[in-house]
Amino acid sequence: MRGESAATAELGTGHDIRHLIHCPPSWDHYLLDAPSNGEERFVLAGEVPLRHPLFNDGSGHFHDHQLTTEAIREIGEFVGHQYFGVPARRRGLFYRFSLELTDLAAWRAESRPARMTTDIRATPANTVHGVPRGLDFQLSVQIEDVPCATGSAALVFVPPVLHRSHQEHSSWAVRATPELADEPTGPAWPVPAATVGRTVSQNVVISEPTEGSRGQFSTWVLPRPDHPVLGGGPHVSGTLLLESLRQASLLAASRTFGLTPARSTLAATDIHVSGYAETDLPLRCAVLPGRLGRDAAGRPAVPVTLTLTQHRRAVAEARTTVVQDF
Repeated sequence: MRGESAATAELGTGHDIRHLIHCPPSWDHYLLDAPSNGEERFVLAGEVPLRHPLFNDGSGHFHDHQLTTEAIREIGEFVGHQYFGVPARRRGLFYRFSLELTDLAAWRAESRPARMTTDIRATPANTVHGVPRGLDFQLSVQIEDVPCATGSAALVFVPPVLHRSHQEHSSWAVRATPELADEPTGPAWPVPAATVGRTVSQNVVISEPTEGSRGQFSTWVLPRPDHPVLGGGPHVSGTLLLESLRQASLLAASRTFGLTPARSTLAATDIHVSGYAETDLPLRCAVLPGRLGRDAAGRPAVPVTLTLTQHRRAVAEARTTVVQDF
């Protein structure tokens, strides 16, 4: 991403180009070269990618809703630094994200490029001496000018010393309690790609599950250190966490109620991240599917509750709703 002016920026992931357009309610702050202390509005516009190594891997029935998640993750820190006066050294970390698909038909993929537009409202949170400690985002998504999703996200900015201290403490904490070690009893074999809505085995990030009580099962998140999208540093990337929750949700709906993964998507997602996960330690995903029901259009729908833990310590919790669409 690079700033083009006080009002626009260009975001590129190597697979697509999107434009972030600033739509300020007032230019007073910018005429005075002062950071904003209130709500700021943006529009993120561009074509849905057709060759992304992860988000375009699947049956091609739906656009991947994680395009929205990734876009907000990419611009959040930039918005804080550029428009709200957050010091550039402070790292932006998302800890909450929710998205609800309001028009599933708009998410059905076609062979031609589709234009996605996301209206974003950013509001400072926990302001101290004029500098926000975080940002709250409200989202509204359109595909080909059809409103099709709403969502929210919360970002916290952490000073570099505190960020490093949190990472070091997290690494120490999981290794200082070997009695809490939680590891697979045998090899963690990946599930077939088709069962989680993918076609490429390298994009599969969960293992064959083991069954528990009351319909619950658990699976292990598979590290992908060399993957161009899922790889990361010493801690599990946000993209890998979100993809593991997506795949585990589809697997739960498929194996419990027979929903077809190639024709299913997450119609609702609500995620809260509470800690770091180390890439070199096992990461468990506990999955509890709810009762099979129907959405407002009569499509089969399954609510799923998921918890990611490492050494029995919570890393993330999520609630999703899987919907099948033919």
